[in-house]
Amino acid sequence: MLNKSRYLLALTILLTLSGCAALDKMAGLPVNEGNGYAIEHERKIYGGGVHIEYRDPELLENEIRTQMENRMASESELQDALDRIPEGGRIFVHYEATTVEAANTEWLEYVLFKDGEEVYRRKGKDQIAEVPTSYSGGIGFWWNIDAIDLRQPIKVPFKFIVISNLKDQRDTFTISRP
Repeated sequence: MLNKSRYLLALTILLTLSGCAALDKMAGLPVNEGNGYAIEHERKIYGGGVHIEYRDPELLENEIRTQMENRMASESELQDALDRIPEGGRIFVHYEATTVEAANTEWLEYVLFKDGEEVYRRKGKDQIAEVPTSYSGGIGFWWNIDAIDLRQPIKVPFKFIVISNLKDQRDTFTISRP
């Protein structure tokens, strides 16, 4: 009995110290992906959820070079693709909701703040959601992804806010260096 208690205590401490993001990822649950950047998430949108992924221009360039090499693209095709990389990187918004209509990203609005000043805002695109996921304990969330190109260079830290105009709620993400 004592060994079992120690095991449970050790497991509790491990989960507390490491956070649940790694376990969520292992279980196939969505997590915020900073790709070398820390992302703090102040969650307010419930009945589904929002997670983001930030890819800076360097990561996007590496991905494009790998894709173009695999395709055996010409040098001009590679250069055209590299020229389209947004200077501030790209944020992917992963959105889930309980109905196909609610998971349409047209209900969302994205706002970027740097040093407390709004520098970017746009509404989500009208996109039909994808079929429900199976990991959600039988609930089956409909899901969608929207990509936001940051056309101007931006330095961390910055805030990215996802507003749900359907639910009158918002999630705030702070992207910074770890």
